[in-house]
Amino acid sequence: MTRNAPAAPINQLQIGQRADGRFDDEEATQKGLTDGEQNQESEGWDRWVSRSVKEAPSWLVSTMIHIAIILLLALIPLHREVTRSLVLFLGNADAGGEGDSLTSFNIAESEMMLGENDGESAEDLAVTASDLSVIVPELTEIGTQMAAPDFSIKKGLTGRSGTMKGALLKAYGGTDQTEQSVALGLEWLERNQISDGSWSLVSPFSSPGTSENRPAATAMALMAFMGAGNTHQTGTYQPNVYRGLNYLLRLQDEDGYFAAKSAGIQRTYSQAQATIALCELYGMTGDPKLREPAERAVGWALRAQDQGGGWRYEPRQTGDTSVTGWYVMALISARMAGLDVPSDQLDRIHQFLDTVQRKEGVRGPNPDGDQYAYQAPSQPKISMTAEGMLCRMYLGWKTDDPRITEGCGKVAGEPIVTGVQGRDYYYWYYATNALHHAGGANWRKWNDVMKEALPELQIRTGKERGSWPPEGDPHGSAGGRLYATVLSILCLEAYYRHMPLSEMANR
Repeated sequence: MTRNAPAAPINQLQIGQRADGRFDDEEATQKGLTDGEQNQESEGWDRWVSRSVKEAPSWLVSTMIHIAIILLLALIPLHREVTRSLVLFLGNADAGGEGDSLTSFNIAESEMMLGENDGESAEDLAVTASDLSVIVPELTEIGTQMAAPDFSIKKGLTGRSGTMKGALLKAYGGTDQTEQSVALGLEWLERNQISDGSWSLVSPFSSPGTSENRPAATAMALMAFMGAGNTHQTGTYQPNVYRGLNYLLRLQDEDGYFAAKSAGIQRTYSQAQATIALCELYGMTGDPKLREPAERAVGWALRAQDQGGGWRYEPRQTGDTSVTGWYVMALISARMAGLDVPSDQLDRIHQFLDTVQRKEGVRGPNPDGDQYAYQAPSQPKISMTAEGMLCRMYLGWKTDDPRITEGCGKVAGEPIVTGVQGRDYYYWYYATNALHHAGGANWRKWNDVMKEALPELQIRTGKERGSWPPEGDPHGSAGGRLYATVLSILCLEAYYRHMPLSEMANR
């Protein structure tokens, strides 16, 4: 098919939604990006820190740790200053765009070549983390001792590669085993990419989903690759990301809509997931070719928001927590990438979350609640509690807010299980991310189980080596093996995929 001509990016709430997901009477604005700062490391820094840590009193060591983290962030060269649903993959989608070339997104052949140093093994990361242990000793304790430093949300994507990745992996409880599981999972995704660059929910593997949705499957696979530092420009899986990106861009129309060929109510999931993938990729690379498609996708999300603050199956439909969580992450990813997201529309999301906030023993919404429901009339669920807390933290709630710490305690009390009964990858994904961002004892309690249980669940032999089994999961029959595998990889990348909010300000 022929892709429609690109339209100007849109970031204002508009009216005139058509049945195919597109909008009429659009106004476009663009906002420039600010260049990232680059600093140079002082000579002899490691020796000075090592000596000082040994000799300094405990309060000074704590302060030094925070300074070291800030300096590490500043050392990362940025081209730009740069920030998920119950029926996750259900519904059908036409493959669409097979065989089409993307003339508006051409990358020179030389840019497709992998550098000899691209990608890092688990062993490499372990060595790196060990080398940095003097600079970041016991980072897991930070946040419980003193207020978090004023990190910018635009640094949220900067821990996915290099020395920072190794330091974060060690500091937050990752191991060689968790990294080996990530590596095996990405190898499985690589083997199952389709010739047109997409991924599928139904083939070419065993235990497929019951419904196809290639846009959603492709976006989620890309998120897993990017979580480990791969982009369309660099990384071990650069060719896979490049092909998957081009598949998504072939689907996008001039309104920023990816999901026109997806079926029914699942279009909204595909749209949010594709927006996350595109914004993260732009944020990681600063590639100017991606800015306009990313802005169009963000514009669609902003126009689809309900006046009550949430999102659901159709644009401007009264929201639910599951769908809203995906769009919150899409807009936060846009901010991480340096794109314009109006603060009033982010603030409006709190209005929706207020309607699903619950307190044990109290009927209906409650501002003191530490639990969340799927919709306003519903009872709280542990998966929605994890998702609701993650949204609140990304939207500005402090990680030490009593409602967050109490909710995190409830979530940490329902850990990952290795048996078939009780398997719930969706809940595990949101719980992992919420607890990682909140930090402290609840995260350590959760991670102590997760870092052993998820690798234990992973298939280690045969054709499906590297994947996770969907059997027993309440949504596993619909999403299938790819659904289970991607969410598991994202859990095991949580140590470095996003900089933890307990260590940085999100406003």
